Amino acid sequence: MTNSHPKEKEIQEYVLDRSACSNTTIGHIESCTVCQEEVNSYTLLFTGIKQEPAASFDFDLEQLVMPLLPSPEPLMTTDRFVFGFLVVFSCLCIGVPVYIFWQNILYMFSGIPVYFIYVIIGSSSSVMLVKIWNMFKKYQNQMRILNFNYSR
Repeated sequence: MTNSHPKEKEIQEYVLDRSACSNTTIGHIESCTVCQEEVNSYTLLFTGIKQEPAASFDFDLEQLVMPLLPSPEPLMTTDRFVFGFLVVFSCLCIGVPVYIFWQNILYMFSGIPVYFIYVIIGSSSSVMLVKIWNMFKKYQNQMRILNFNYSR
């Protein structure tokens, strides 16, 4: 027998299924009046729960919910077809020249002066930064509009 009381979970296991408890727990509960009071309380509680009638609805939940769910999209829609076509077309436009000229790709930029390569990299970076800045400003404006509408 132990000097400390079992935990609530162990007492609940004792009430529901004594065979799942250890011998020391069973011995303590059967000899301790405080634990016996808790066992009696849990026994009353669990019998009350078992006597509760099962919940029943006066409506058919499936008939109410199923019409509200969106119907599944067909596997092949026009948007998916166009998107797939564009992906395949883009891959072919890039892949075929790379496959044909794969031996000469390394030499493609060898005749261009370094100054022109720097100009190309700088101008493309500038265009990309301007696009990112515009996208960020558009995002901030949309968030400002949403916050304004939300606060009303």
